[in-house]
Amino acid sequence: MSVYARRISVAAGLTALVGTIVLTGPTAQAAPPAPVDAATARAYVGTLTVRAEGTLDGYSRAQFPHWITQHGECNTREVVLQRDGEDVGQNGKCAAVSGTWYSPYDGATWKDASDIDIDHVVSVPATF
Repeated sequence: MSVYARRISVAAGLTALVGTIVLTGPTAQAAPPAPVDAATARAYVGTLTVRAEGTLDGYSRAQFPHWITQHGECNTREVVLQRDGEDVGQNGKCAAVSGTWYSPYDGATWKDASDIDIDHVVSVPATF
């Protein structure tokens, strides 16, 4: 067997081994951490500094790219609305046109997807 044939044979064997490990390895677990208890949450909130509203100097919406396409016509926002809502209906462009969404922050139920912010609790301009 030539040197090149041995190298090819070894490379093929290693490729098969790595492929087997990758394809049969454990599933990734991306679950969020468990919420803290109420007393700990209050303590965290107590450490926050509230400052006066600033100016929008330096803010530009262009600095923050918007929703990316996840699949087909569906962007990240539409995928999250579908995932988190109940009985969500979507049009041909994947936009949520019906359904309900529950807010764990205030206990309200929303019926219009345009009323829902899914990306942040504090608006980006408010951070400037």
